[in-house]
Amino acid sequence: MSYSSDVLVVGAGIGGLSLALRMAAKGYGVRIIQQREPARVYRPEIIQPAGLLAYEELGLLSHVLARRAARVNLFHFHRIGGNRLCRVDYRLLRHPHPYALITLPNQTRRVLMDGLGRYPAVKIHWGVEFRDVLRRDARVIGVKAVEHDREQEFYAAVTVGSDGSRSRLRDALGIGCRLKRYANGFLSVLVKSTHASGEDGMPHVHYYLGEGEILGIFPTSSSTLCLLYMVPTSRLDRLNGEGLAEVKRRIASIEPGLNDLLNAPGVWERQSRLAPVQARVSSWTADGAALIGDAAHACHPHVAQGSFQAMEDSKILAGVLDGCFAKGDFSARALAPYEETRRPAIERLQRLANEYAWLWETRNPVLVRLRDWAFRNIGNSARLLHRVAAAEAGIDSRPLSVMERLQALGIFA
Repeated sequence: MSYSSDVLVVGAGIGGLSLALRMAAKGYGVRIIQQREPARVYRPEIIQPAGLLAYEELGLLSHVLARRAARVNLFHFHRIGGNRLCRVDYRLLRHPHPYALITLPNQTRRVLMDGLGRYPAVKIHWGVEFRDVLRRDARVIGVKAVEHDREQEFYAAVTVGSDGSRSRLRDALGIGCRLKRYANGFLSVLVKSTHASGEDGMPHVHYYLGEGEILGIFPTSSSTLCLLYMVPTSRLDRLNGEGLAEVKRRIASIEPGLNDLLNAPGVWERQSRLAPVQARVSSWTADGAALIGDAAHACHPHVAQGSFQAMEDSKILAGVLDGCFAKGDFSARALAPYEETRRPAIERLQRLANEYAWLWETRNPVLVRLRDWAFRNIGNSARLLHRVAAAEAGIDSRPLSVMERLQALGIFA
């Protein structure tokens, strides 16, 4: 059997679902193939102000705001065993949405899936295993797959990979990729509480930084918190029993108010584990195909912009594809403006994420003191605080200048 469509999306990632929405709104037929229903993930999904604007462009912001989520405008950074280092306040931003929305990944995915339900021209095939690409004269014309134990062929004018950092479509296209696995990963657990509310009664985010140790406390609704604790990647998959008990003890020693929450029945059944990777991909396009989201540029989650950047990919790629359909040209050259537009911002973000991972996670006592000093100096400068808030919010992709970095270190006032 075979199917045909204008656009074929391999993988139901945030970028792929967003692209399907944009292309369907333009009147194109879209098929999405996904091997299995995404597993429930107990990890905070942070929709930055720029991401909220992206949902607004898709006509879905009201639906996102109606889901179980927490509006947050204050992010506190603390020294483990010490005082607060810095407070980042999104209320300083000149933006239509001066706050972040924090929820769980299944909530945002559900919003996008419901949005696709408005378009009969979008077909989603669950239980489909990608096998290989189909080519004609070196140009990709679709993929081979297995659907419910039957071989299928999916044909399309353009095939888009939204199948994650270890993209099988990318491998089948022969596109080179360097995957960097970070030294540390994260154990996340969901607990019931309103603990993160601040003095104003609103939910706040708290980061606790130490020597080679990080604890993040994220409200994900009015009654739930998601706790992220850093664990060496080498131990992450083997963490159970006494290892989990030690993590529980350590979290409670950092924030004693969490002790009872961590010992509540069923808490450790709501946990997830994340081993971050960075993907540096040689090309995001090929004749008849393109990559978006983590398949093109997986990034460390410290910058908390993965979903937004995938949605930005979909926005730019949809515009480029419109031109490709008008000309009937889906060559790598015709698709190139998508990568040329997006890659510079992504590479800046990946560099920033690497800086965060290096400095926030360091065990070096000298670097720890330098990091803490920089946080305090940023916290004492209204201008630097605004720059950091704008960068974190995804509305200013410029890195801190040399002078601003020196000011953060207290070298210049």
